[in-house]
Amino acid sequence: MEDIVQAAGVIAKTAGEVGMTRDDLAKAKDLLQKYGDERDRLFDQMLSLLSKSDTNGITDDWKSLCEKGNDLLEGLNNDMPKSPAGEGLNGVGARDFGEGEKKVWAENGKGQLALVADVIAKVNAANVGLIQQCNDDLKTIRDGNAEVQSQLSENLDAIRNDLLDVANTLASKKNDKTLTSWMKEGEARNYVKKWSDGIVQRTDNNFKGAQQKGALKKQILDKIEMLNNAREQLDEKWIDDMYRSGEDCAKSLAGASETGDYRALDWTRFGESCIEPLAESRDNAKEQSKTVFDELLPEFQNDSTTTFAGVTDDPSKLADWKSALQDKQESIQEALATEDEEIKNLAEGPYQDAARETFDEFRSTFADGMKLLFDKTKDAEDQLRV
Repeated sequence: MEDIVQAAGVIAKTAGEVGMTRDDLAKAKDLLQKYGDERDRLFDQMLSLLSKSDTNGITDDWKSLCEKGNDLLEGLNNDMPKSPAGEGLNGVGARDFGEGEKKVWAENGKGQLALVADVIAKVNAANVGLIQQCNDDLKTIRDGNAEVQSQLSENLDAIRNDLLDVANTLASKKNDKTLTSWMKEGEARNYVKKWSDGIVQRTDNNFKGAQQKGALKKQILDKIEMLNNAREQLDEKWIDDMYRSGEDCAKSLAGASETGDYRALDWTRFGESCIEPLAESRDNAKEQSKTVFDELLPEFQNDSTTTFAGVTDDPSKLADWKSALQDKQESIQEALATEDEEIKNLAEGPYQDAARETFDEFRSTFADGMKLLFDKTKDAEDQLRV
């Protein structure tokens, strides 16, 4: 307590100069020491406030402690024994001490240090909450997408296999020369209708799956927007700026109170002590902010441009699937073109008429089914173009 020691020295010097009694000098020193001890306790309480993780009400508590400090100073001034030179601290030569303490309690009573601690703690809490929320949301979105992908993969495989079956069926019947009779007897009509009905159902399911994935992608994009909007007041730069304002305040306390020979050395040390818990809070808050903006935000951004870029998580899978369908479509069209010529070469009559009717319906149904398949697939892809 250098300020107290120096003030006691000034009082002792004044006592000898103005003729104070030994008892009054002893009382003055005791009062000054008591003030110093109580002030130290207030310092400890304020430092304890800065170290709390829950800073709700910290500014009011801080100002309340500063008011107690002012009350202690007023009590010290009022209780000082009267000297031949006057009353209070002025009378015992400690005017500079009294004025300096009054100024510094007023400056500290503005609560800027407590405000900084409160803001940093709240930023930290906000980032901790964001981490939990983002992790939960990311898991929910990815789990939802995994379910959608499973359904889509099942449908895509089924569509490809069904089309392969059409190609194989035509090739097999062509090879054993039963394709025309199959057409004539009408079995081909039921076969292609069943295939077409499957296309309608599965492409509709694919579209719905793409809609679900599009909705999940929107959740990711909304989360990215939210985090980008929050960055200004939650990222490391903002935390550093807030900390520096507190550090500057702590370092300036003593300077604001210097009066005459009073140097506020105890307040200098108090300010330095305040910096340590503020720095610890800053570091903790920055660590959480780093997790949010350097780890989680890039995860959302990466998912939006990779996993959720298209209907399938791996864009090449859908591209390969469409390519395989086009190849099978071409082979089927070639088989149908050959069969068309075969039917044309039949002698006119009921046999040719029956084969032609079924064949035309088969070819038309197949063409419509393939158009629907590719159109619906494009519609599904459009659901992810947001």
